[in-house]
Amino acid sequence: MDKVVIAGGTGFIGNYLVKRFENAGYKVLIISRDPKHISWNPTDMTEAFENAALVINLAGKSINCRHTEENKKAIINSRINTTIWVGNAILACIHPPKLWLNSSASGIYKASINSPMTEKETVLGTDFMAEVVKQWEKVFFAFRLPNTRRVVLRTSVVLGRKGGVLLPLTWLSRLWLGGKQGSGNQIFSWIHIEDYFKIIQFLIENKNISGIINCTSPGPLKNKDFMSAIRKALRIPVGINAPAFAIQLGAKLIGTEPELILNSSYVIPERLLESGYTFAYPTVDNALNDLLK
Repeated sequence: MDKVVIAGGTGFIGNYLVKRFENAGYKVLIISRDPKHISWNPTDMTEAFENAALVINLAGKSINCRHTEENKKAIINSRINTTIWVGNAILACIHPPKLWLNSSASGIYKASINSPMTEKETVLGTDFMAEVVKQWEKVFFAFRLPNTRRVVLRTSVVLGRKGGVLLPLTWLSRLWLGGKQGSGNQIFSWIHIEDYFKIIQFLIENKNISGIINCTSPGPLKNKDFMSAIRKALRIPVGINAPAFAIQLGAKLIGTEPELILNSSYVIPERLLESGYTFAYPTVDNALNDLLK
């Protein structure tokens, strides 16, 4: 039985991956602070990584918070430190894992409405989140691991039933507050959580792929069209718009950053498409019809 080790595997995405890999016949180990899981102790991690088919590092403090100096430090350190710990544990392996996937974010790209960002044709951003991802990936690629293939997943917003952004947006839409947010013209890049899992399966099987992968659907769309698609899936005819100032006020009240909603993210998964990956949910309509049914 092949072994998969998920570092930071207790969140929304991690819980889904654990179930899907177990259902696919893998032995799944989780690294977390929970006493029932494998600890972040270097020796324990190295033992877990031995002969693994895959190590996935999902660890990192959520960006869904106010970006105070304290939280910024925690966001950066949680990503860099856990990546260093995973890399050092792999270096100590006698029989290292075949593949190491490290979580990353499409937030590394410059906000764009008209120009799609791919792995090849890209302009990197200069804001806080872009700088976080740059440092994160630099640490990941600095390791020299000749026997472990490495892929960084620049992931957009993940849509699923049991967590993530879809839950609050669905709640707002049911209250008839699901109109456009800000101008509504900002591009929303997204991926169905099942495609996230299937992309990982695809990367396990396609051993010639390494480096940077945009883990996002091929169907990004404007915010106003995304909110309209949610209302359509829920059969709700009207959604009241939220102007930018209301988003900024509301974000402060609930303890998050308005840029997470107002920034434009136009990202295309060029390498996946060129490599032959077929998306299970390529459009937002079929994704929402599955998730909101």
